[in-house]
Amino acid sequence: MRTSERHHLKDNELAIAVTHASNWAAANKRALTLGLSAAAVIGIAILAFATWRNSVDGSAREMLAEAMVIQEARVAPPPASAADPTAPAPAPPPPGTYPSEKAKLEAALPKFLAAADAYPSTDAGLTARYQAASTLVGLGRFDEAIQQYDRVISESAGLLPQMARLGKAEAQVRSSKHDAAIATFKELSERTDSKLPKEAMLLELARAYKAAGKNEDARKTLNQIVEQHAGSPFAAEAKTELEKIQG
Repeated sequence: MRTSERHHLKDNELAIAVTHASNWAAANKRALTLGLSAAAVIGIAILAFATWRNSVDGSAREMLAEAMVIQEARVAPPPASAADPTAPAPAPPPPGTYPSEKAKLEAALPKFLAAADAYPSTDAGLTARYQAASTLVGLGRFDEAIQQYDRVISESAGLLPQMARLGKAEAQVRSSKHDAAIATFKELSERTDSKLPKEAMLLELARAYKAAGKNEDARKTLNQIVEQHAGSPFAAEAKTELEKIQG
């Protein structure tokens, strides 16, 4: 077949293909229009959702950052002369400082809760709820802290709920709910998916046993750390705790 014939044949094939495509488009004009419209709507919706999500995440991070600034602020107690009415007026406290740790925590708490409640499903909002729970522990409001930790545990994934369980157990110990704390630490030490060191959880479990007056259980748990995790830095702490119990 000559070159000119091959070109002519390809031209005919292209013309036939274009004709078929035109005929199909004409026959299916309504379906094609609806399909393109639907694709455009879906594309716009995806773009709008991504823009909204970025905006939400940004707002949540901003609120969390505001609370964190307070949490990290310096404590500057007023001078002792401030209690003396005859003394000269003390200099005003440095900007961004708080007169006590309690005052700082009380200022940070509503900021954390506001971020958590406004954006409960975002990473920043969940982190804010975790920080609110930790702040409540610092203020001695343990039952409220446990409630916030429970929400983090049920609503988040990854490392954060594990850290929330650890914080919850600490709140339980500090509020003398020793049996509950022991159960929480046991769960943490037995989890196979935990990113927290097993021997660290066993050490906390032993301390919870000791706080509950269960010295024999504490001793067994500490021995487990020493025997099974001898190379861990927590083994040295376990030996120190054992000496205290046995002494």
